[in-house]
Amino acid sequence: MRPLNVPILLLILVVGAGFGAQLLETLSTRGYTLPIAGWLTTLVLLILAGVLLIYGIPLRRYMLESEERRTHPSLAPRRHQIDLPTAFRTVLLARACAYTGAVVGGIFTGQALFLLVTGTGDLLGATLPTGTAAVAGLALGVLGVVVERWGQLPPDDGEGSGEEAGASR
Repeated sequence: MRPLNVPILLLILVVGAGFGAQLLETLSTRGYTLPIAGWLTTLVLLILAGVLLIYGIPLRRYMLESEERRTHPSLAPRRHQIDLPTAFRTVLLARACAYTGAVVGGIFTGQALFLLVTGTGDLLGATLPTGTAAVAGLALGVLGVVVERWGQLPPDDGEGSGEEAGASR
């Protein structure tokens, strides 16, 4: 599996910000009530980031121990264990959180910028909750990229590498 493409995530973030700002612009010009992110949205995004971190830390510890054992072989039992399905699910959760953070963070960033520029809505009731939801979404996206990188396998070297496997076909 290829690692996440950060420029694509940034493009999703920018498109989401444009969409969020345009959505509020369209609704305000037509006289509708503007949908504002509440504090619950920020809380949910932070809880999702916490769950990802709870699953990501054992993966990080296992990968660091594996790298240490690769450079300094040891017969001592492992201090950290993780099975392959759990590691794979953690990496998939990290990828999903990265995309979710890019989309949600982009939309709320666009909405917060629209609220700040136009002066629509009060600070405590509209702008601040939307801004904190944007920051929480961006934090979720960044954490998703970081945890996904934690689960990256080192390149194979020695026997069985890609060059020899391609030559035997």
